Amino acid sequence: MSSLEFNKIAGAVLTAGVIAMSAGFIADLLVKPDQLAENVYVAAGDGGGAAPAETEEPGLEPILPLLAAADLAAGEKVAKKCTACHSFEEGGANKIGPALWDSVNREIASVADYAYSGALQEKAGEVWDYESLNGFLANPKDWAPGTKMGFAGLKKVDDRAAIVAYMRSLSADPAPLPTDEEIGALEQTSSEATATEPAEAESAAVESGAAAEAEDGSALGPLIAAADMDAGKKVSRKCTACHTFEQGAANKIGPNLYNVLGRQIAGADGYNYSKALSGMSGEVWSYENMSAYLENPKDWAPGNKMSFAGLKKPEDRAAILAFLRGHSDNPPPLPE
Repeated sequence: MSSLEFNKIAGAVLTAGVIAMSAGFIADLLVKPDQLAENVYVAAGDGGGAAPAETEEPGLEPILPLLAAADLAAGEKVAKKCTACHSFEEGGANKIGPALWDSVNREIASVADYAYSGALQEKAGEVWDYESLNGFLANPKDWAPGTKMGFAGLKKVDDRAAIVAYMRSLSADPAPLPTDEEIGALEQTSSEATATEPAEAESAAVESGAAAEAEDGSALGPLIAAADMDAGKKVSRKCTACHTFEQGAANKIGPNLYNVLGRQIAGADGYNYSKALSGMSGEVWSYENMSAYLENPKDWAPGNKMSFAGLKKPEDRAAILAFLRGHSDNPPPLPE
């Protein structure tokens, strides 16, 4: 290609560019569009439209009733999630997080030579008791907003109970386990909170007959037959601090509950019963008796040692009765 032809092509391209620029300037002078105050179409996440309704988060499930029966080996396994940031052995050094030997009931933000976040320094003077650990391990960011802890949390209450039980064992002088009175007080608080639920919902359930239990126990059999065994197992966790359920297991604060249905009241071998239950030794743990006892132990047998506040919902009692039936060699027939 000759230099003359190249110059012609370059000139044509340049001329086209000048014409395009000039057209843009002229258009800006002639057209003055009004700017909208906001976009016609609001992109999702920009705040347009009604805010979604907030849902109430369920309360944090306590670990106190689970600690006595928690599996230390399971707790050690859960603790492996933490070893990148914490040491657990006696005399272990601080890492990204503080050393955790002898941490249960230790004052918060008290480990020497560790730079705590302001969120935990504000809690200095408080202690890492069982429920503080439960809340922190469930959701560190919610329990102590601004904490440096990057861990998302342990959502399963069994995992939290297991690791706290394991942490309790890492001490020359382990913290005492919660007493049955402390567990009972916690259950009482929980029961009182449940009692504040709207009365209309409970009334509707009773009227529908879905959860109603007649005084003569006529509705108890169908409720137990339809009960969810997994729900019963979950409800029974409230009892594991004081009772065992397995065949041949030892008595604890309360008697072993294997084969309890149909058994004579105050009839577990080797257990020292209160006078309230010893005086009923001629009766048996029928479904009706057990349901009434579980609903309100203090009212059903005044003076008994059971500190549990009771299960107010018929479906919860039916679920645990179904669970107890599964822990029996020859469970009695369901009420007709």
